Amino acid sequence: MLAADKPSDLAAQSQFIPATAFDFDRLAKIYSDARTDYIVPMPMNGRRMQEYVRFYDVALDSSFVAVDPASTATGIGMLGLRKERAWITRLGIMPSQRRNRVAHEMVIRLLNTARQRGATCAQLEVIEGNEAAHRLFLKFGFADHRRLLVIRRPPGPIAAPVAGGSVEYLDAEAIDACLAARRDTPSWIDDTASLQNAGGLHGLRIAMPDGRSGWIVYRAAAFQLSHFALDAPDPEVATQLLSAVHSQHPQMDTKVENLAADSPFWGAFQQVGYVETFRRIEMLMVL
Repeated sequence: MLAADKPSDLAAQSQFIPATAFDFDRLAKIYSDARTDYIVPMPMNGRRMQEYVRFYDVALDSSFVAVDPASTATGIGMLGLRKERAWITRLGIMPSQRRNRVAHEMVIRLLNTARQRGATCAQLEVIEGNEAAHRLFLKFGFADHRRLLVIRRPPGPIAAPVAGGSVEYLDAEAIDACLAARRDTPSWIDDTASLQNAGGLHGLRIAMPDGRSGWIVYRAAAFQLSHFALDAPDPEVATQLLSAVHSQHPQMDTKVENLAADSPFWGAFQQVGYVETFRRIEMLMVL
């Protein structure tokens, strides 16, 4: 068990209630209220919260809502679990209740619960520039692993049209085969399990005249493309793959989360119109 420093009066008097005690609308409201002044706004509603829990294997019975003696919610923290891996996510404390060590007590419970559930490593992402959260996680023993980019492309025609390669659209079996052969190191958000949980996957493969080839798998929802997995021998083929995707969906907004900042394909994304919106720091810890 992790030992806490002496908690504040509020933290000592707080209850940490399993998230299963709350419906998705209530969980979304608590999370949104805790993030009203956050460095990057992340509004949430009940439907999106339910999707988030399903996509990312969030264990609600291992996630918590903190409440004060008056039963008023003061914070929230969630735990994703995949075999020996644990993921801390959706951690937020009400602005008026910060500096009272509620976040510290929440992290203790999430990590202890992860251990009890058989996890041997924990990971999380903190937005670059959120120094308070970064310091908190460093204090617990998390270490910086890498920088991740959150990037977007607005709807519109492709500036670099597909040229030279032949495009093959992939069926569900071929998509599964591509994902099983991934060579990248995805974050929790774009992990293969996350893509498969989310569903709505599309994929295509490009073969270039000189024999080079690559594939891309992505999620197409009603109004947005997301959850990209890409395998290519070089940035040129990656550019052709991205061009093919956006030629197929010219009116779709696109958000790609957690592209490694040192990815060899970041230039390909930029070439077809992506821009960086913010960065995250991926942090890891052995339990």
